[in-house]
Amino acid sequence: MATLERIRNRAGVLVSIVIGLALFAFILGDFLSSGGAFFNRSQMEIAEIAGNSISYEDFQAKVNENEYLQKLFSNQTSLNEQQMLKIREQVWQDLLRANILNDEYNKLGLSIHPDELFDMVQGRNIHPFIRQQFGDPQTGEVNKAFITNFLKNMDRDPKAKVYWLFLEKEIQKDRLFSKYLTLIRKGLGVTSLQANKAFNERVTKINFDYLVQTYQSVPDSVVEVTESDIKDYYEVHTNDYKQTASRDIEYVVFPISPSDEDVKDAEDWMKKAYEEFSTTTDPKQYVTLNSDSKFDSKYYKKSELPENISEWAFSNTVGSVSEIYRDGDSFKVNRIIEFKMLPDSVKARHILISPKGQTPDAKSAAKAKADSILNVLKRSGSWSKLAAKYSDDPGSKDKGGDLGWFPSGMMVPEFDHAAFNGALGELQLVETQFGYHILQVTRRGKEFNKVQIATLERKIVPSSVTTSKVYNQAAAFAGNNRTYDKFVSAADESNYVRRVANNLLPNDRNIAGLDQPRELIRWAYRAEKGDVSDVMQIGDSYIVAALTEVREEGIAPLKQVLTDVRFRALREKKAEYLINKTKEAMSGKADINALAQELGLAVASAENVSLSSLTVPNAGIEPAVIGVASVSEEGQLTGPVKGNNGVFVFTLTSKVKEEGDATMEKTRIANMYQSRAYYEVFEALKKNADIIDKRYNFY
Repeated sequence: MATLERIRNRAGVLVSIVIGLALFAFILGDFLSSGGAFFNRSQMEIAEIAGNSISYEDFQAKVNENEYLQKLFSNQTSLNEQQMLKIREQVWQDLLRANILNDEYNKLGLSIHPDELFDMVQGRNIHPFIRQQFGDPQTGEVNKAFITNFLKNMDRDPKAKVYWLFLEKEIQKDRLFSKYLTLIRKGLGVTSLQANKAFNERVTKINFDYLVQTYQSVPDSVVEVTESDIKDYYEVHTNDYKQTASRDIEYVVFPISPSDEDVKDAEDWMKKAYEEFSTTTDPKQYVTLNSDSKFDSKYYKKSELPENISEWAFSNTVGSVSEIYRDGDSFKVNRIIEFKMLPDSVKARHILISPKGQTPDAKSAAKAKADSILNVLKRSGSWSKLAAKYSDDPGSKDKGGDLGWFPSGMMVPEFDHAAFNGALGELQLVETQFGYHILQVTRRGKEFNKVQIATLERKIVPSSVTTSKVYNQAAAFAGNNRTYDKFVSAADESNYVRRVANNLLPNDRNIAGLDQPRELIRWAYRAEKGDVSDVMQIGDSYIVAALTEVREEGIAPLKQVLTDVRFRALREKKAEYLINKTKEAMSGKADINALAQELGLAVASAENVSLSSLTVPNAGIEPAVIGVASVSEEGQLTGPVKGNNGVFVFTLTSKVKEEGDATMEKTRIANMYQSRAYYEVFEALKKNADIIDKRYNFY
């Protein structure tokens, strides 16, 4: 078991890497309570990947499995929301890879032979995961005897076995993908023709003079865009209007803020408690039982306290009680507990004995072991040997348990109190959330006069009456305005601020200014355009929202992108107008300066423009202009050319080819392909897998 504890800290790192690939999901609501039998199989489908249906039950089972592993490796009894988000995202990534890559592996006959697995675990080609968990952090060398010992004793500890099976599974997944990726990379090559073309584009530079008539210079009234023009442009350019599913909403916030009565109630409570707090014989216990914040056992220097408190504290005596004062959203009163000469930092060493489980027997066994080690140390036992052999703190056990110097407040409260209040050299047994520590302070820093203060706090919070009033206000607004038009009219009439959240994706979890608005986003995907929501509580506010825009996956309908299509169609008409105008002006002219004079334009120069570039100096991104200029004859007036920002006419003044190495260009392109393969191969497979992600229905 000590072997497992030795690597537990590193195991946490590996699990974090495996589990923390990305964020996406959210806590399951009241879905199950609504009666699972009511839903058919398709409604219980959380995704479809490469034609394979993934059920919510299967997905959640994998989430539960990963949650168990995370708790096991981290010694946590519960996980926070951020950890659960990472776990759900890792499960999603695992399902993607399994459903997309496994077919590829089978087609190619890729697998892991038992001998190959042994070689990666104990042989000559140790896998990086094994090296990370069992390697010396200084040298990177792996102690194979340590691994062998771990495997021999694995069956004695269920945790160790679960951990090892998890590790083997991750190693095999990584190895299979590595094999697949190697095959892809071996198939990537760069031909001499391709390398020479890219090389020439990079080393060839052109210089040209140009005129540009921008589209902005043409008033909209000069050209006419018909409905037919708009429709024709849209049909030709539909691929420009591909979109992902998203939603736009407007919403009104009704903050649940304390009323004047709530402020008075909090102040009255403090006034009633003041006498008891001032006279109690145990102010620490009184704070623990009655305060809205826990007792702070730390001792503070004068410079560490707010000015108003420090002046009061260091000019009074033990037992002194301050006046009631307001601090933000709280009323507070302080009482001086004790003054002490204490250091800012100490140097200490310890030996940690962690219980091998959460049962009373496990804790008793750990304490008995710690007591035994403490007695040996009292009889002049060797700290370094005992720490190396028994301590469950991997960060200090090989240093004789030395923790180095640390400031007050850095350690957990029990350990901190013992370290800063114990005598120099005293051996202490301290119990914390991590287990039992044999602690000895070996050096103390410079001491200062410090004070310990008990603070009684009463937070100013909205009462149930206040909360009901705010809810009724929000409910009346939502109930009386069930359409978007009424929503807008009523909000503006009441001077409510209509906030906007645009382009909300199905699995988004954030809206600026709102605390955990997941339910609001889920509502947006259940509602129809123009719907107004019921009242939702988001953090410390009630929210009423209206769905203002719905975008589905695929090609955006013309109505939705009409403004952009009209703008582009108008630009096309302006381009036609400018091209015809320029052709007329160019008739009989061969000199760009003469043309400039007739058009009333200034000649601009573009110098050292690479053929692989996209940008014309002072004109913007204009690949078409660069492309035409690169094949033009020197000194010839060329154009008109339709660009992104206007219509161009130019004269190539020179073309220069710089020196370079085409072989190096071939190597550069090959390296670029190799580096892109890791990401782009899987992305290409995902694109062809027709993934339908419905996680937003469940989380």
